[in-house]
Amino acid sequence: MNRISKQLIDISFHDYKKRDIHGTVNYPAAMVAPMQKLILSKYLSQEIQSIFDPFCGSGTSLIVARSVKEDIRIYGNDINPYATLITRAKLSGVDKSIEKDIEELKGKLRKSDEREGMRVPHFKGIDKWFRSDIIKSLSLIRNIIMQVQNKRHRLFFWCIFADIVRQYSNSRSSTFKLHIKEKEIIDSLSNNVVNDFVNKIIKNAPYYCHRPYKSKVTKKDALNFLPLLREKEFDMMLTSPPYGDNATTVTYGQFSWFALNWIDPLDLEMDGWETETSSILDSKSMGGSRRVRIHRLDEIQQDLIKPYVSTICVKKQKKVLNFFEDYFYFLDEAARITRRYIVMTLGNRTVDRVKIPLSDITAKYLETKGYVIRERLSRDIPRKRIPRVVSRVNGLAVDSMNKEYVVVAERKS
Repeated sequence: MNRISKQLIDISFHDYKKRDIHGTVNYPAAMVAPMQKLILSKYLSQEIQSIFDPFCGSGTSLIVARSVKEDIRIYGNDINPYATLITRAKLSGVDKSIEKDIEELKGKLRKSDEREGMRVPHFKGIDKWFRSDIIKSLSLIRNIIMQVQNKRHRLFFWCIFADIVRQYSNSRSSTFKLHIKEKEIIDSLSNNVVNDFVNKIIKNAPYYCHRPYKSKVTKKDALNFLPLLREKEFDMMLTSPPYGDNATTVTYGQFSWFALNWIDPLDLEMDGWETETSSILDSKSMGGSRRVRIHRLDEIQQDLIKPYVSTICVKKQKKVLNFFEDYFYFLDEAARITRRYIVMTLGNRTVDRVKIPLSDITAKYLETKGYVIRERLSRDIPRKRIPRVVSRVNGLAVDSMNKEYVVVAERKS
């Protein structure tokens, strides 16, 4: 395990501005494209024919892989239907007729008769989270997108629409969680919904102008899905799994809840439970409170986390143990289904003022599964939606994650 203490290479990419397809849609804690490209350019050799991201989010890793190796077979998965919609939209792209669909959409938005018989979505809290005139404007756009025949174009429009929905909601933009804005701010918001949507699709459509990439994207719970896959099914796994239970780290589900209620369900792959509450996706994800666990920590796993968990107050230990029961099970399956490389972007969270070095734990555990750690990299997180200090314990400030780490592991031959 001497590679664990190897000096980390800094890959912060402070100047990266996302003036590309990765900047067209907001999604929490997305991977940094140039960092992934740096890694993939080194490890995507001729023999690597397939890549899999079981927590694909907005699809950054898969798009970057395709830019590095055109003939790579791409597989993505996520439990979040909004994430898989974004990924499908980016991978499928749009064709030249997008200009015609944009012009038709603009024309319909100008016609007053399009407002007649307009269907408004009904979900719990819609009147709390959206002003009445904003609801009408968003509903108009929604109804017109539903009329677009080209599915590739429709997915692109939904992605841009979801950003507008979030922008004009009554929830604060400073956090991924749902927190109501002050009444004065809500009342003072100018309704430029339609113009902002049109301008955004015109600006971003060029980034999607490409032929559909050879890919497969599924919407499944990774911990239920991975055991169904064959041993060594993929040449490389490149992913960024949750760093802890989503409710106390990154609330992907809460962030996506508006989109899941506004987008036509016919264009979302859902099982029916995803919109029951704003937090259900987070609670059913890895480490979440609503997961049914049948896997218990073995001796090796307990030894790896004991130095950290034992110093956390008993009240908070349960959540950490829940997460690691899920996480080690995921690593077992990741090691089984990957033929060559596992590349993981990770964060080291703090619980009860105890730093849990997930990157070190991951590297050490993968070594027990027959992998060699080839590289360790670190990256400062220069721009964060989550405050750098998130809470206080016993009167002392608790820092949020300000760095992320990459572990590159290779299966021993």
